[in-house]
Amino acid sequence: MKKLIIIAALMMLAIPAYAAVQNVKVSGDITTYAIGQYKYDLDDDSADVDTTSGQTEGDENNFFATITRLRVDADLTDNVAATIRFSNEREWCAVSSEDSDVNVDLSYITLKEMFYSPLTVMIGRQELAYGSKLVVGDPNTNATIAGDSSLDNAPYLSKAKAFDAIRGVLDYDPWTIDLLYAKISEIYEVANDEDRDLLGLNIAYDFADYEAELEAYVFNVDGDEATAAEDITVLGLRGSLVPVDGLTLGAEVAWQTGDYSATRDQDAMAATLEGSYAWDNEYAPMLKVCYDYRSGEEVGNSGDYEAWEPLFEDQTKGLIADFLFAGVNNGVNSNAHIITVGGSLKPSEDLTIALDWFNYTLDEKLVSSATTYSGWSNMSDSTKPSLKTDDNLGNEIDLTMTYDYTEDVVLGLQAGWFMPGDAFNSANDDDAYALVGSIAVSF
Repeated sequence: MKKLIIIAALMMLAIPAYAAVQNVKVSGDITTYAIGQYKYDLDDDSADVDTTSGQTEGDENNFFATITRLRVDADLTDNVAATIRFSNEREWCAVSSEDSDVNVDLSYITLKEMFYSPLTVMIGRQELAYGSKLVVGDPNTNATIAGDSSLDNAPYLSKAKAFDAIRGVLDYDPWTIDLLYAKISEIYEVANDEDRDLLGLNIAYDFADYEAELEAYVFNVDGDEATAAEDITVLGLRGSLVPVDGLTLGAEVAWQTGDYSATRDQDAMAATLEGSYAWDNEYAPMLKVCYDYRSGEEVGNSGDYEAWEPLFEDQTKGLIADFLFAGVNNGVNSNAHIITVGGSLKPSEDLTIALDWFNYTLDEKLVSSATTYSGWSNMSDSTKPSLKTDDNLGNEIDLTMTYDYTEDVVLGLQAGWFMPGDAFNSANDDDAYALVGSIAVSF
């Protein structure tokens, strides 16, 4: 925290030296979490420790975490702006080299009307989010932490979502065209290795008169990491509309093609259908229903690889399940059928309560006989449950409460309850629980 204050003070002192600065805004936020994770190994009789990370993955794991961010936005000459944000994400007293690091979370310049009045160009470390964030939203996906964060036990809390990128936006209202280049990884003279890059085009149209929107996109991820070539192209279409007051309908479909590896092609699909209805009264009740499909890979398949690659998604489909079973072919953001039914209401002006139920069914069974599945990266080998040949992964219920204590302070409480399905053997089919409390202040 001292480092953040010193950096902010130095920047403020430096401002008078630049006559071109027209306006400077300093903002930030501090969020502290209290997290409890219970029976995340789905076994009520063990308390295992991952020998690599030191994480406790058994009956109980309680810890605190704090995310601190400080942002400076400077308007320079006409149509030129600069943005810098520093951050620190850490679990309290965790043994990690990132605990005391102050990282450059954002660092980009914005050039409006560059060469051409509808064109805006942003260059540098910036956040990117398109549509529902099915393909582009988080460079590590929301279930994996960035290298500059120490939130090993709760990567889904991380707010580090920035890409090193160049983005051009053409605003032809109601058309918006985005052109994107992002550097995902840099390889320095390693034999047979190439950089991993992201190229993208997103075209959106706003039907203002009909309260509707439509966007089409194409993204390409290209790289070669010695043992596996990767050249995946994603083609997608997403839209939403409000046919009557209070009712919102949406759909998205995307296909992945290209090279999964040096010897196998990628052939995967994702789709979403969703709808919600909000009543116009003082309690603001809302109900929603959603169906998600992510294709999976059949055990023993040696043809085209059919598991949906999450790439850079930023979606959460259940507090517990999304953490435990995230990743390629693991049953939540890949190889999944997910039904979500939920709703929310405001008992008072400052309090919002939401309840969500998730049902998870595997698109392709993970094993061909009773065995331990090795794919779940957020569980150590000693705690990965053994499975049966079944597609019923389980159900989860999440309760979320948010209270606006003041205009600047928000209190939050989230509780999760995961109930394993028939895919798990009786030795490890106990329910898992989570409790996350938070207090956030922004300025």
